[in-house]
Amino acid sequence: MKLRLSLLSIPLAFLPAAFAQTQSTGSAEILCIKAKDGKQGELRRFLLDSSAKMGKYRVDSGVFSAYLIAEAVAPSGRSARCDFHLVQAYAAAPKGPLTSTEEDMKKAGISMTIAQRNAKRDEISYLVSREYWRVRDIVGTLVKGGYVRLNYFKINSNSQTEWLRMESSGWKQMAEVWAKESPGRAWVLQTLIMPGGATMPYNGLTVDGYPNWDALFATTNPRNTWGKVHPDSDYSAYMTRVGQLAERPLVSTMRLIEVIRK
Repeated sequence: MKLRLSLLSIPLAFLPAAFAQTQSTGSAEILCIKAKDGKQGELRRFLLDSSAKMGKYRVDSGVFSAYLIAEAVAPSGRSARCDFHLVQAYAAAPKGPLTSTEEDMKKAGISMTIAQRNAKRDEISYLVSREYWRVRDIVGTLVKGGYVRLNYFKINSNSQTEWLRMESSGWKQMAEVWAKESPGRAWVLQTLIMPGGATMPYNGLTVDGYPNWDALFATTNPRNTWGKVHPDSDYSAYMTRVGQLAERPLVSTMRLIEVIRK
């Protein structure tokens, strides 16, 4: 049986719950960034300044629907594949890798030239990966300063349609209750667009959002909520079926250090 814990969670691939609560489609480009040795604090300051300014400029200009920066909590340090995730959310299909002009830099309020910015970025960090995700469903809104638990799934061959249906018609209704009871709770359902292939360790993702540290560690009994929203369905049978459709090889937690949207 697949277990859903209300505690733990990996570096973030999540994310457009920063979209409005009613947003139900879209995509996200996720950049996994690793700090060079001893540079994580400097990289955090760089991202919250230069990257956040460019992200806000692109949100304001309509290129992004939202922009998020998340920092690894567990795992973290050398065991973490990514120290940060930069999440570029789109209302529809992703735009593809973007390049900035000197004019973009000025409009964003960044005093460095492109060459200076790139040199500083490469001095303190490197890009680990770039992934594109399709957003299938959203409940609630992710908040700055909050936390996200990322549940990565490996969906069985030919099972994606049923897995999505089970998540949207089963777990989503509980997430709606939790979001209503605790503002800042959120839930996002996503499937991987690319990269792909049999060797990818995951191809599905659910994101559980929490407004603060205490909420992340608060005890939640899903069975109680299930009985309220699905009184005629058996929780154990549901979880068993979901576990047959997909396994969950990876769970991680990140903190949202920036969330930008209109």
